[in-house]
Amino acid sequence: MSIVLARRLRGLHALLEMALNDERARPRPDDRTIAGIKKKKLAIKDRLAVFGDRQMSSASH
Repeated sequence: MSIVLARRLRGLHALLEMALNDERARPRPDDRTIAGIKKKKLAIKDRLAVFGDRQMSSASH
């Protein structure tokens, strides 16, 4: 994964965090929407973790 993709993923993660905060601030937040946003955030976090692991292993070799 390139550094550019990692930055894009971090940006998308931040946007999802804002969407999550917006949904929670609504008078009647939708639980399905919240769950969907959390699922997307977790998927991004997992991809970034793989990227971090690859960076660590390539730096040690």
